[in-house]
Amino acid sequence: MTDREPGALARLERRGDAHYFGGHVMTENGSDDREAEFEIIGGVIRPVGGYVLDVSAYYKFSTGMRAGHDRDMFEYRADLTRSFGRAATRVRIDYSPDNGGKTDESYWVEGQGGWRVAPTTTLLASVGRRTVNSGRNFTAWNVGVNHRLTPNLAADVRWYDTSAHQLGHRHQGRMAFLLVVSF
Repeated sequence: MTDREPGALARLERRGDAHYFGGHVMTENGSDDREAEFEIIGGVIRPVGGYVLDVSAYYKFSTGMRAGHDRDMFEYRADLTRSFGRAATRVRIDYSPDNGGKTDESYWVEGQGGWRVAPTTTLLASVGRRTVNSGRNFTAWNVGVNHRLTPNLAADVRWYDTSAHQLGHRHQGRMAFLLVVSF
């Protein structure tokens, strides 16, 4: 989260037929004074009965954290995806035994669906549930559109919201715009 400020993300990944590894860096303006987050990622991809299973592990390290907050964490992710003509689905489960900041164990479970309305345009919607040991659990959802402008440039616009408005402005509804450059 960037606390209503623009953010930047850079990702470098090397992909093979059934595996990938790489790193990410992103700017962040978090409630715990976080300035940037660095990630190292590795994963495997396998077909499973008409679906695609993607299992990955992340090591994350944050800079500028307030004293008493964890600067690093491990996170594990499993995605199960499948396409049906113009429709696509994904179920995602994230688990961290000791999440960053002051959060210890956490889970994120999400379902996503998409519908390709044109060769370069997809409507997307997802809903997920965040469960943490601190009890600050919430449901989040988003709906939007992704449009490939060129083979190497895409724009994504979504409305994000949660069931936890009482937790402060970070959990309020908001519009987000993402511009993705790939090469």
